[in-house]
Amino acid sequence: MKHKLLIILLALNLIPFIGFSQIRSDADFIDKTSYISTDSIHVFCTSNINGGSLIAEDSTSLGGYDFIWYKFNDITKDFTEVISGFTINIDSTSSTILNLTSGGYKVVLTNADTIQEYVAWIYLNNELTVELSFDNDNDCNYLGLYVNPYYATSHDFNTSFVYYDTISDLSFVLKNRISLYEWSSDPEFEYLRNYNSPFNSMNESLTDDLPTEDLVFAVTATDRFSCIAHDDINYTAIATKADLKMTVFDRDGIEISSGDTTVSGEAPLIVKFTNESKHGYEFMWFFGDSLIKNDEDSIFTTDFNLQPEHTYYYTEKSLGKKYTAKLVSESEYGCKDSILAFINVDPSKFEIPNVFSPNDDGNNDFFIIDPEKFKSIRSFKITIFNRNGQIVHEFEGDIHDWKGWNGSVKGKGEASEGTYFFVLEVVGWDAVKYNNDTMGKETKFGFIGLFR
Repeated sequence: MKHKLLIILLALNLIPFIGFSQIRSDADFIDKTSYISTDSIHVFCTSNINGGSLIAEDSTSLGGYDFIWYKFNDITKDFTEVISGFTINIDSTSSTILNLTSGGYKVVLTNADTIQEYVAWIYLNNELTVELSFDNDNDCNYLGLYVNPYYATSHDFNTSFVYYDTISDLSFVLKNRISLYEWSSDPEFEYLRNYNSPFNSMNESLTDDLPTEDLVFAVTATDRFSCIAHDDINYTAIATKADLKMTVFDRDGIEISSGDTTVSGEAPLIVKFTNESKHGYEFMWFFGDSLIKNDEDSIFTTDFNLQPEHTYYYTEKSLGKKYTAKLVSESEYGCKDSILAFINVDPSKFEIPNVFSPNDDGNNDFFIIDPEKFKSIRSFKITIFNRNGQIVHEFEGDIHDWKGWNGSVKGKGEASEGTYFFVLEVVGWDAVKYNNDTMGKETKFGFIGLFR
């Protein structure tokens, strides 16, 4: 049987050997042609017009072959251009050719009795480009970015590369598509959505926020060949973000509490507002109540550092009163944003003790109202009598200024132990009145016991 095969080979001289593709490369992407699965397309992501390379290998791994490389002729539509400059490894089992341009290549391996032929196409992909543009960069509520050309992630588009089937004379256009869009910004903008789309929008219905600082948007597109295109675009911020902080002070100017959008306290409630808006140019403060004691209900200013103070006086019985303040920030481009703040003023409260012991032991030495026992008191008057109806102590004024009764008779000499009668005339900022009639019937206040 071996002798018969040898005779046939000698008679036919050279027998063509058409094997599976034995051409490889370090291309970024390798695909099969549309006309046959044994020929391949090698895609290089490069702008170098001579950036291609191929390696042909002897399918038998026996060596001893001569290699001849041909370039596809675009005019004759055949592999007729013999090319040089390739190398052959020591055992003649492979050949490498470098500095190739886009086009078709065929390698022919020959020895005494066998021919191997392989075809490959090279596409140097420098066509993928993206350019970022603004859909609208002057809208205070909307910002859109889109990639131009507007490639779609799910649709193929034509490259300029055409390859041929020399047997059928058919030509084929290589298709491409974007497989991935990656969005970013510098500085990082939290409302930039990073999703696989050639369009990115930031608008009021989705985020409630636009950039309030200048930044750079960028997109990186990756095609099906793993080639990458990048572009970025500068954005000048036109929007503003209103923000504030509130600080509550007592009547002595000491800070009591603070809050970003809500504070609470008794009347009169002194609140200082601090502007923490971003990218604002003009500001309008609304304090949410009518003019009281010459306090301004609204202030217009271009001074970002202005920290207006406003005093909230009136409250309502039982539930208290909530005031709504507002800050409107406007950028120099005319974009506006606002924020609401809530000030809760406590209803009035008044409780009074009924016994004390002024013996200088440091414990309950004064007949006085614990600050935790009263709130939002507008006016205060107390008159204390002995059993004979003589006044031993009286005070009228701000309840915070009352130091209490120390058990003396008008500050001179000690009052004797026993029961004393007091008359109250107290009114809260919610117009609730506290006196002997309203308090004494149920609590039996109106009498104070002095024990030493």
